[in-house]
Amino acid sequence: MIKHFVIGLIGLLLSGQLAFSAETAIGSIKTVQNSASIKRGRDMIPAQEGAMIFAGDTLFTDHTGTIGVIFRDDAMVSLGPNSQVKIDEFLFQPAKGQFAFITRLIQGTAAFVSGQIAKLAPESMKVQTPVAEIGVRGTRFAVQAEGD
Repeated sequence: MIKHFVIGLIGLLLSGQLAFSAETAIGSIKTVQNSASIKRGRDMIPAQEGAMIFAGDTLFTDHTGTIGVIFRDDAMVSLGPNSQVKIDEFLFQPAKGQFAFITRLIQGTAAFVSGQIAKLAPESMKVQTPVAEIGVRGTRFAVQAEGD
């Protein structure tokens, strides 16, 4: 389980930047293994490689699923099995000096590789968990949270 999770993260690291076709898209799914989905509003959408991610989306994996996402600022997030992460806020407008990247790990395991937001405005990137908030200062880390 952890092996597949780490392999997915390494794949994201080696993949480089993606081009985003939708102006409001904040990221794109780079890898999916087994079953994963995206909750957008009231809709549940099967996660597929290349699918766009938007602020407000929640990413889900089942007991065998993993998913890897790359964001417009080059940040990367990989989710292990039985995981949920909500992208609460994402704003990347370097020309205007506007930055925000706030995610909430609801349950499961996630590995993060920070991007330009954490480098340019470290106070603007946060990962919330059920018990703590992590301020990201340009780093790589993994976190695990148990659900209710």
